Amino acid sequence: MVGILPAKLAEDRQELEFRRKLLHSLIGLFLLALLFFSGRDALLQFLGILLFAGSLMIVWMKDGRKIPVADWFEETFERDAVKFPGYGAFWYVLGSFIFVLLIPDAPKIAAMLIALALGDSASTIIGIKGSHHLPYNRRKTLEGSVAFFVFSLPVCLILGTESGLLFALLMTIVESLPVPLDDNLMIPLASMLFFGANRLF
Repeated sequence: MVGILPAKLAEDRQELEFRRKLLHSLIGLFLLALLFFSGRDALLQFLGILLFAGSLMIVWMKDGRKIPVADWFEETFERDAVKFPGYGAFWYVLGSFIFVLLIPDAPKIAAMLIALALGDSASTIIGIKGSHHLPYNRRKTLEGSVAFFVFSLPVCLILGTESGLLFALLMTIVESLPVPLDDNLMIPLASMLFFGANRLF
């Protein structure tokens, strides 16, 4: 029985992470579609409304109020022991909103969303089953980092091969670092630095 319990917990965790990252990638793909079909302004407005409404719901939920849809999302997709309800989703929307607000170019926005939606999702889904832990971050695996890089490669279709490969590689490294920032915020911030540096040289 002692050996079965950890195995069941690991299986439950994998199932939760799969659900979370499936939703994570679907939201990112929706944001990409909104960008391409309606433009940057529509995407920015949508993210702004989502950020405002989400922040209100987080405050209300922390006060103990019941919001049926939000409660269902928390029960279905939220990890245990997070700092506040909707923790990952909040940083996802905030990071995307800041990036879209400050970076006006649609191709660069699309590249960031691909890394965030596909690369980050793949790194968790595949990495959680990996066995080769990174020497500088035992919480991450080599398998997860390889998955992040591979699933970020569609950015090459947008940025060009050389810039796309460099972007995918740097975002892979950033995602693997043992820093306290949530990946959903760190990737948009690192993307801003990447595109800002490219403008200088």
